[in-house]
Amino acid sequence: MFTAEEMKKKCQENIWLKVGGVDFEDDPCMELDYGYNLKNCATIEELEKKIGQGNWAIRQGFAYKQLLFVNQVNGGDEWWACYKHEDGCIEDFESITFREIISRGEFKEYIQRLLKGPDVYWDAYSEIIREYVD
Repeated sequence: MFTAEEMKKKCQENIWLKVGGVDFEDDPCMELDYGYNLKNCATIEELEKKIGQGNWAIRQGFAYKQLLFVNQVNGGDEWWACYKHEDGCIEDFESITFREIISRGEFKEYIQRLLKGPDVYWDAYSEIIREYVD
């Protein structure tokens, strides 16, 4: 579970999401239109339904257990993935486009892999790359 304050603080490390970020450089007043919004989801199905609706504002966040996804593109489908470790440390580790994952019916399995943590995620990814190269 995440708090809105944790999300906002973590977003300050992301060039697209931070206060004064890339999308807001040319129009600082636009900053007022896009706050940091967080919805904690109780199930993977709820998370899939919310993210799958699409057309979310930049800085819209959804959390499920120790995972946090924050939309990086206004009206888009580019989610910054973060993982909260047992010690409370929040680690960002990936940028994910969910549209295809959802359309292929792989969302639940994908989230279950992400719940194992960034190290397991990247180890599995590295293995896939090694198999492809060999």
